[in-house]
Amino acid sequence: MNNFSDDVQIQHVHNEDDNLADSIASVVLVVIFVATCLFWISGQ
Repeated sequence: MNNFSDDVQIQHVHNEDDNLADSIASVVLVVIFVATCLFWISGQ
């Protein structure tokens, strides 16, 4: 667990473009996940 946290902190030292890309990717994944859940629930 500590090793993972250290890796994440090291990754966030990169430039702002990488941080922005990571943020966008995270948001996109969450939106897809939520949309899939809603679609699956509505299909029940």
